[in-house]
Amino acid sequence: ATATANELITVTAVDDPIVAINDGLITVDGINGALEFINVLDNDSLYGLPINSSDVVISYPTSPYFEFNSDGTVNVKPNTPGGNYAFTYQVCEKANPSNCGSAILNVFVEVPAIAIIKTATFNDIDNSGFANAGETITYNFKVTNTGNVPLSGIMITDLLPGIVVSGQPISLAVNESDEHTFSAVYTILQSDINNKSVTNQAIVKGSSSAKGVVVEDKSDYLNNLEDNPTVTALEGCLIKVFNAVSPNGDGDNDKFYIRGIECYPDNTVEIYNRWGVLVFEKDHYDNISNTFKGISEGRTTIKTSEGLPVGTYFYILKYKDSDAKQHESSGYLYLSN
Repeated sequence: ATATANELITVTAVDDPIVAINDGLITVDGINGALEFINVLDNDSLYGLPINSSDVVISYPTSPYFEFNSDGTVNVKPNTPGGNYAFTYQVCEKANPSNCGSAILNVFVEVPAIAIIKTATFNDIDNSGFANAGETITYNFKVTNTGNVPLSGIMITDLLPGIVVSGQPISLAVNESDEHTFSAVYTILQSDINNKSVTNQAIVKGSSSAKGVVVEDKSDYLNNLEDNPTVTALEGCLIKVFNAVSPNGDGDNDKFYIRGIECYPDNTVEIYNRWGVLVFEKDHYDNISNTFKGISEGRTTIKTSEGLPVGTYFYILKYKDSDAKQHESSGYLYLSN
């Protein structure tokens, strides 16, 4: 006879619970938003295996800025305020609703921002108290990181024709400011003086170190909250006659200088000697090419282009302003060697 041994094998089912693990800290773009920036189920498990979203039900909190999807993915909406967010969610097995696990999703919403203040200084090179073509305006810039993440690659551009901007790219920590790296110089044109001001605006750009979001700001002349252009007033159109002329080539009073005449190109200058003879007459007097240097250029008995004798002369200046209003001034002119 053959003996048979029967062994009784007992199998105990192990009901592994859902294991939910906290998620984060996840950085997201609060300016542009992001779709499915995470799946909260990716690090959770059911019976020791990755969770299939069709096998569970996920319960989320409500939020005006975040969208929680049934498959475990999460979206952040554009223009979400910056800061830290924590959301507790629960995962339950459909086949066994009492088999649940909870975890926390931690999110940091980055909202990079930048601001620039632009100030101007008129450089009165000749200390006349008035603006002249060729003098300059120096601009200084204060750049501030007003967002909640560090910024890098910060640069300034200025579209004013002729302006020269100096400065290399910089980085700024949160709330950090820089007012020494960037500057600019602009050479004043006669057209600027005619317009009585120079108006312009700079733009600063930088990108967030984490997500590479590019932000920019237009300059304000006073604070970080506004975007008002910087206006530099120029006083250079007030007529003033300098009535001493000594054309000896020493660079001092070599010509009859009428400050501000460039603003009124529709003009005529007449100069008479003491006998009332017209010795000089010129339209469009400009202090440069059309100017009196003690040479006779009038319809007189004095030889044309001949040097006039030392003495007292009389000038008449006539000009029209931008409204075509006629103006006239006159006085004595003193010619010496």
